[in-house]
Amino acid sequence: MVTVVVISGAGGAYWYYARGGTADAVDHPAGPSATATVTRETIAATERFDGTLGYGEPSTIAAGSRGTITAVAAENSAVARGTELYRLNEQPVTALFGEIPMYRDLAPGAQGVDVEQLEANLGRLGYGGYTVDDVYTMATADAVRAWQEDIGADESGVVGRADVVFVPEAARVDALHVDVGTPVNPGVPVLDLTGAKQTASAQVDVVDRALLAVGTRVTVELPDGGTVAGRVASTEIAATAQEGDATGSGQSASAGDAVVNVEVVLDKQIEGGLLGSPVEVVARSQEREDVLVVPVTALLAVAGGEYGLEVVRSNGSTSIIEVETGLFSEGKVEVSGHGIQEGTVVGVAGR
Repeated sequence: MVTVVVISGAGGAYWYYARGGTADAVDHPAGPSATATVTRETIAATERFDGTLGYGEPSTIAAGSRGTITAVAAENSAVARGTELYRLNEQPVTALFGEIPMYRDLAPGAQGVDVEQLEANLGRLGYGGYTVDDVYTMATADAVRAWQEDIGADESGVVGRADVVFVPEAARVDALHVDVGTPVNPGVPVLDLTGAKQTASAQVDVVDRALLAVGTRVTVELPDGGTVAGRVASTEIAATAQEGDATGSGQSASAGDAVVNVEVVLDKQIEGGLLGSPVEVVARSQEREDVLVVPVTALLAVAGGEYGLEVVRSNGSTSIIEVETGLFSEGKVEVSGHGIQEGTVVGVAGR
């Protein structure tokens, strides 16, 4: 006697086919209620990590000298090379690009990598007449005066420590700490900057760090059901997790657990109304290329703990063929076996 029962497991329902004796292909006279076609494709298993949609961790820009704030950039405004961040006593404080912070005044006679960084920025802004090197010459000072005239600064030919803020790349004004008219001292927070591109920020267990290495392509699932591709831009091990911090499993990490802060830069901008919303970062943990794949619901659990597929011939007759399974993912499974090839029609469990 033949018994076929639908069983839940391995990511979806599958058939149980009980029969006595041989494990060879057996004709099955009753056709399946539904069918699927064996396809050849890439199948991947994934891991999901809880995240938050935003612009990444902000960095605070503090006042470099004493004075009164007479202008300040608007929240959510873009910061490019040469953008005025704020004015102090009507003197502009300008964003330029570079890794070295502005730690001293720069004037004729100064030498160093920071001089070259300043000169490179002036060149990109359209000012010339000097050689981009590590020496601040009188020609450099002339270019600085032309720049200062254009931005409404005192035309001194000297770039003061408080006149410029070097940022690594294009940014965005995230929040303001002061209003116009606020008196400030050196070190007082003025505004916060984030990256210019939207991100999904996640905190994951250290053991999952390899799945989210810098440069890894991932998919971010949005709360409205949409998805957007992204790339892991940075990972940083945090010494401890705070109580309630989310990890990849969706559980909260205990205080004292080592975790990794991950920033994923999105390939495209998302509507502002979703900022701050929870998202899921989906990373591939395994991948099998160019393999035969069927829906999990096509699997038959045959005697002896093996799996099979009910192959449907062109004349409508069927037979059970045992197969080996590989990777399971997203309701599909990798299969191989004699007589199974791309285009083979197989039965699937009815719904």
